[in-house]
Amino acid sequence: MKQNLFLIVISIAVVSLIIMLNLFLQQSYLSKMAEQFKREQLILANTTAKNISGRFGHLTDEMLLLAGILGGKGLGPAGMQKAIKTFFNGMDKEALVGLTVYEPAAGGFWPPRPIWSSLPRPRATPVDLALIRRTMSMNPAKVLYSDALIFKKGIIKLYMPVFSGGRWRGAIGLDASLDSIDRAFLAPVRFGNKGYAWMMNEDGTLLYHPSRPGMIGRNLYRASGGCFACHKSFNTERWILRSGPTGASSYIAPFGEDKLIAFSKLSVFGRKWIVCTTIPYSEVTSSLRGSLKLQSILMLVVFGAAFSGATMLVVLNMKRTKAEEKAKREEDLEKYTALLEKTVLERTEELFAEKEKLNSIVNAVGGGLVLTGVDEKIIWANKQFSEMAGFDAGEISRHTFSPDCTAVSSHVSDGIETSVFEGLFGRKGRFFQVTSAPVRSEGGVLGFIKLVQDITEMKKMEEQVLNTVRLSEVGRLTAGICHEIGNPLTAVFSFLQILRDMEDEGFKKESIESMLFHISRIAETVRQLSTISKVAPPAMKKVNINLILGQAMDLMKYDKRAVKIDFMEEFEEIADIITDENRVSQVFINIMLNAMDAMPEGGTLTVRSKAQADGAAVEIEDTGVGISQEDMPYIFESFFTTKEKGTGLGLYVSHGIIRGLGGELRVESSPGAGTRFTVIIPAGRNLRDADQNIDS
Repeated sequence: MKQNLFLIVISIAVVSLIIMLNLFLQQSYLSKMAEQFKREQLILANTTAKNISGRFGHLTDEMLLLAGILGGKGLGPAGMQKAIKTFFNGMDKEALVGLTVYEPAAGGFWPPRPIWSSLPRPRATPVDLALIRRTMSMNPAKVLYSDALIFKKGIIKLYMPVFSGGRWRGAIGLDASLDSIDRAFLAPVRFGNKGYAWMMNEDGTLLYHPSRPGMIGRNLYRASGGCFACHKSFNTERWILRSGPTGASSYIAPFGEDKLIAFSKLSVFGRKWIVCTTIPYSEVTSSLRGSLKLQSILMLVVFGAAFSGATMLVVLNMKRTKAEEKAKREEDLEKYTALLEKTVLERTEELFAEKEKLNSIVNAVGGGLVLTGVDEKIIWANKQFSEMAGFDAGEISRHTFSPDCTAVSSHVSDGIETSVFEGLFGRKGRFFQVTSAPVRSEGGVLGFIKLVQDITEMKKMEEQVLNTVRLSEVGRLTAGICHEIGNPLTAVFSFLQILRDMEDEGFKKESIESMLFHISRIAETVRQLSTISKVAPPAMKKVNINLILGQAMDLMKYDKRAVKIDFMEEFEEIADIITDENRVSQVFINIMLNAMDAMPEGGTLTVRSKAQADGAAVEIEDTGVGISQEDMPYIFESFFTTKEKGTGLGLYVSHGIIRGLGGELRVESSPGAGTRFTVIIPAGRNLRDADQNIDS
């Protein structure tokens, strides 16, 4: 009996010990599982926080790049809308509501006005104006943005200043949707039947909650009576706000279910947001609790006969639990690794896109850009420089930037040297401006960045301006000389008139008439020379082109250079046209004199006239030395001459006269084969008010 009682007591003690041990093991398993789940929740919270931060970081980088470009080129709709639209289209449209660019109002007065916006009706609210005013006092070298969370309608407003030359030029405003961020990153976070993610900011304002949308926007420090429908207090939330960047804990509810919670803090536009993940404790342990309960029942039922089997079952169950935990950890690790790989790939693509944008900007610079070392060895150059220098793009690093040319000018300002070279890269007759700036580091100068620009056309314009000034000075000098010539010429003309009136012999009288005519021509030429720097209206009247040509040829025949020259006339019947007789005659004489100078050993001067539908064409052709192809582009420029005693004004003045009359002056020539000038003279009907100057 005592032995049986002892056995019963021992059995009760063993059973009690087994039950207590079983209860202890159950709590241990549940605690370990809860701790493991909290670590997994923390990983999920960290990943979600990084994704949200990355999304806003991308938007900030895009705005920073756009602000830099606008600061460099200046605000204004002209030429900038295409660049702004390109950046706007490249931004994440899921998180973007609108993009607006502001500039100061006319005269610099407040408030600023929007010059471009993706919104249909852009309007600066008081909040917008306050944020824009904050950007005016920001330091562009250190502060990249200003921010404010406007919870109404779920809009986050971000403003960034635009500086140019150290001055505030405007601001860029970005409206981002908080609701789209919630849908993209927080709403998909679901685990178990009741696990979810929610978010609040550093002030304690609820930003997102899937099961309590009506509480979004409320602050736990200003909680009203309706906020305690599911909370007795907000001590856990206050603990999260006071804690470090991450954390995980158990939440003991005063009523309802206990929960596991993990959080991770992130920085959005200079403010702290907190992503939290929550799941009921009972859901985490439900599967394990059922398994342990079944195990306890089996142990009690078969304890007497299968104590060893029950013990083995416990061991096997522990191993199975550990294997499940290990498998779950490995699965979570694989998912996290895949997420990291995807993130790295996205960032790599973004960096490649930014590189392509930078290359496009560099290639769009209106000149050659080249980076050299201190030894002038080329390290890098853009496409324009390769084309300008004639270097192969693939072998450009083998070349040295050493101008084998003539330095025209050079000056240094603020450490930047600007030089002008003639014949750079072996291109004779071309002028290049090279602006060189040193690339420095703490150890000294590493190399130079050079901007090479072709300024040949600019130099030509400078030379034309100088020629114009010289021509004006020559005109003033000529006016004085012509005044001195005019007085004795008037006396000669008067005496010839007296002799003409006194002479009765036909030949002498005709000769005096011819002299009077040519002296009149000389007087008219002197008058035109005296006004070489002035622009006088043409004296339009009806004239006979063949008659003017005949008079000009008669005058040329008396020149001593005409001794060995044969004159040929090929005149067609031409109706009278309206033009300036004196100026046209001056053109014919200038071309004939040049033709005779081109035939010092003699030759043939052929003059042809041809009728045209709207005027006349005159060809003056010689058999002289001709004009070289190198001189052909410059023969109508002022002061250009190939003669030792020439002035370089004859063809220049003639070309200007014909163009002023609405005609053309053409030239065809080959060295050693002679030259042919063609003068196209319009009938004069296309000249404005020509009929008022006609001498009928």
